[in-house]
Amino acid sequence: MSWKRFIPFWRRNGVPEKSLIDREYVEESLNNSPIPIMLIIVLLWVVSAVLLILSENSQRDLTVWVDGQKAPFSVWARTGFSYHDTSATEKLRNEAAKKEPVVYRIDRNELNRIKLEFTNFFSSLQLRENAENEKKLFHPENNTGSKLAAGMIEYRPILKQIKNNSNALDQQLTMLLRHGVIGQDQLKNLSAGQKLRIVSPDERSYYLQPPAPRQGAEKLAEVLKLSGNIKEEFIRCAALILERGDLIFDRQASADAANAARNEVKPVIKKQARGNLLIERHQLITREHVDMFQAEIAALPHGYGIVLLGNRLALSFLLLLTMLFFLYRTYPKIFNDPQRFSIAGMATIMALVANYGALQLFFYFFRHGIMPDYELMLFMVPIPFGAALLSILLGNRTALFSGFLIAAISSLMILPDRSFELALRWFAIAALMTMLIRNVTNYRSFFMRVFLCGALLTIVVNSDILYAVHHDMRLIKLALLATAGNAFICAMTALLAVFGFELVFNADTSMSLLVLCDHTHPLLDKLKREAPGTMFHSMTVATLAEDAALAINANAARAKAGALFHDIGKLSMPQYFIENNVDSPQIYRSMPPQRSCGIIRGHVKEGLLLAREYHLCGFVRKAIATHHGDDLISFFYQRALEENDGENPAVLEAQFRYDGEPPDGKELTIISLADACEAASRSLNKPSPAKLEALVENIFLGRLRGGQLRNSELTLEELNTVRECFVADLISFNHGRIAYQKESHDDTITLPLEESQTSGTEKK
Repeated sequence: MSWKRFIPFWRRNGVPEKSLIDREYVEESLNNSPIPIMLIIVLLWVVSAVLLILSENSQRDLTVWVDGQKAPFSVWARTGFSYHDTSATEKLRNEAAKKEPVVYRIDRNELNRIKLEFTNFFSSLQLRENAENEKKLFHPENNTGSKLAAGMIEYRPILKQIKNNSNALDQQLTMLLRHGVIGQDQLKNLSAGQKLRIVSPDERSYYLQPPAPRQGAEKLAEVLKLSGNIKEEFIRCAALILERGDLIFDRQASADAANAARNEVKPVIKKQARGNLLIERHQLITREHVDMFQAEIAALPHGYGIVLLGNRLALSFLLLLTMLFFLYRTYPKIFNDPQRFSIAGMATIMALVANYGALQLFFYFFRHGIMPDYELMLFMVPIPFGAALLSILLGNRTALFSGFLIAAISSLMILPDRSFELALRWFAIAALMTMLIRNVTNYRSFFMRVFLCGALLTIVVNSDILYAVHHDMRLIKLALLATAGNAFICAMTALLAVFGFELVFNADTSMSLLVLCDHTHPLLDKLKREAPGTMFHSMTVATLAEDAALAINANAARAKAGALFHDIGKLSMPQYFIENNVDSPQIYRSMPPQRSCGIIRGHVKEGLLLAREYHLCGFVRKAIATHHGDDLISFFYQRALEENDGENPAVLEAQFRYDGEPPDGKELTIISLADACEAASRSLNKPSPAKLEALVENIFLGRLRGGQLRNSELTLEELNTVRECFVADLISFNHGRIAYQKESHDDTITLPLEESQTSGTEKK
């Protein structure tokens, strides 16, 4: 059991060789229906609007607007809103936290140590005096106070004052230690005049500026009423005892106090009215701007997304309508070809999606600091991709108008406040790209031209940006690197996209058509073996068509490929055509003219069947279908009229006309005329330049009067150029030859004799 029987296109319906779904009928119906065109227009419209909305959301996204970078464009408020200025609030909170006194605790151990050292100091002074009165040596104990007492010079006045003011001294020392003395090492962490919160051992708090060791020693000296050198000596000793202080820093309590002070600061709330300028282009982005954007998005009224969608749908519809209007005015034929219109629409959508993808990629680089300047975006947008793809697939006119739409939509996506300037830049790139790659003839040349031209045009069009940052070599290097990478990716993706369109849509390009022109193509090889006369005729017609197309700047590849395959239908019955069988006239004399006409007409239909079988592109199929148009097969028509004796049904002219349509387009018209002229030139007896010129002129006039050129895009001047080119080529094909005499027996060289002009056919 074959798996194909489960697929609709292969499922049989009881009729041999007939599918349940006629694929050819479906394709023909779609090609004659406006529905594909309408669907493509709607799809292009919706995609444009959706990309505009997505890009706007990306532009105002907090992950894109980075604090510390320059604003890429100016932004105005879309609605009135209030926002929390976190930077201002944070500044006030930091100031409050700095003003909050840090917490120090009185260390009971240090307090007792200081008291003990002073006690040792005072007692050692008394012991020293006693030892000196007894005329003994004073031996200090191993402590700071005793050593300091032993080292004093004038100690007796100090000892006297200590005895006289002992109570006051004890009170001052107790108060000093209870309020705290800051250590000498701790002074480095405090600013001048900074107040502290001192916590006593009994958890009482004092907000004051604790004295330094020397300051505490000076207060003790004041109680003793000392002066002069004696005072300085006492202060020195007391400061050494107080050097470590009795305070320790309480980090946790200080942090809690600072946080409490921060929390008491109310948030700074600011207001913005609708239409206010939130940030100006190139202005440095701060945290406040980020807060504004976030608050603005949150303040947008309910249903704003619907309104925005409607606005973007209207805007994209107007741009699309403008493009379609001008395209229709300059190239209306594309609206009668759903396949080509679908290719144009899909290529445009691909270009827009590629530009949006480049936008998102740049935002990723922008967020991570790889691309520090928003202007570098202009070097990453793949405008050359769309221009190259549309130009090679559809030609310059469609590429130009589609390039206008791509440039307009992309500029609104990326830099809305500079959209007009940006659209002009990118439209210039698209227009120049279409002109620079229009004559590409092979895939390698296409890749190289897209790469080189895309990079060069991007740099030239954006040269003012490079000049503005010429002092920053890093930005210039990034711009050049982005340009090179963008051009390479554009060339690679455009080449892959061309392959895809040729495969999916059976589209024709100059490159694919030149591949078809290779004589090793299976169909041409079969034609060469089974119908060599038709193959020779096709090659001659191809030469005529190619030369004429080049003369009027038409697409020579299309003309040549169409001419090579235009008569492949004769493979079905090659013996019935005179170029393959000189006895074919006798065959036709033996059958009715209607049947003879059917055989002649049938080679067009058979050719279309072979073209579908070998998957030839649409243009070659049109060349097969239109190379005879709906012309009259006059020989068999006149013969039918002569043989009609009145008893048989009347001879209808429609029975003796080809079923095709007159060729529409320069290349198809050239193929049709070249076919007629080449075939007719073979019927001339001893063709001369005058005969060939008259023959070509008569064929051109006959086709013109018969209406076979009514759909042609050729002007009268171009028709005249084509006619002159045909005449020149046919004269060259049928020029006279020189006959050489046989060599004499004495091996002497004889002069050549001119032979009378004969046609190549007669000599063959």
